[in-house]
Amino acid sequence: LVRLSTEAMDEADEPIGEDPAADDRLVRLSTETKHTANKAFRDGDYPRALELYRRALTRLVEVKLEQHKEGRELKVSLESNYALCYLKLQDWSKARDAATRCLKWQAAHIKALFRRATAVMELGDFEAALRDLQELTTQQADDPATSSLRQELQRRIAKDEAQKRKHAAKVFANSDLYADKEMVSAAAPAADASGWEKRFAEKIQSGKPLFDEFEAARKPRAEPPPGWEVTVDERGETWTRAAVDASIETQETMA
Repeated sequence: LVRLSTEAMDEADEPIGEDPAADDRLVRLSTETKHTANKAFRDGDYPRALELYRRALTRLVEVKLEQHKEGRELKVSLESNYALCYLKLQDWSKARDAATRCLKWQAAHIKALFRRATAVMELGDFEAALRDLQELTTQQADDPATSSLRQELQRRIAKDEAQKRKHAAKVFANSDLYADKEMVSAAAPAADASGWEKRFAEKIQSGKPLFDEFEAARKPRAEPPPGWEVTVDERGETWTRAAVDASIETQETMA
């Protein structure tokens, strides 16, 4: 269980009225709770800080933020700090969501942009991270933290692309139809290879389709009976029988 400080939690919420004084009081109480949450954060007690930030945000729900400048600024600060807590707890999705709520109130908030970029990068959404970093670079091109995050993102993108190329190459190399010269160079025929095996190895090195020669060199599993012809291609053996009318042919594929 999360233990909440009595300093920020003992105040009894009074009935909320329509007058500005009620909003002012809620903003004041939320600010006091924020200070306590900040202390918990500095002490490394992130779950407790998170709960205190949540309580401070809950108090602001009844405040007419469109008409309360101090309340809007507090809302932005709390959501940004909320995102930071989730980053510390490695809850990337909730960190992204909190930063996004902050940015809805202040689109150019530096800390929220940085924290959302970090969260979406950890989630593997590199395009979203790049968009936030581009906005950050526009506002503070020489910031060391932004530069460091950009370098880390570039490293992860390069690693991801390399893994995709490796996977594609593996799939391509295992294809039954085509082969890449470089990937199968080790499959060159031995000096004593002969016949269709040698032609097959040469086809692999050439990168051309295999079936025009290799499949033609294959033999059917059995000799066809009288009146039948058999052909071999990539689909298997096809047996063809002449119909009564010489102009008509019937094809049947035998398993």
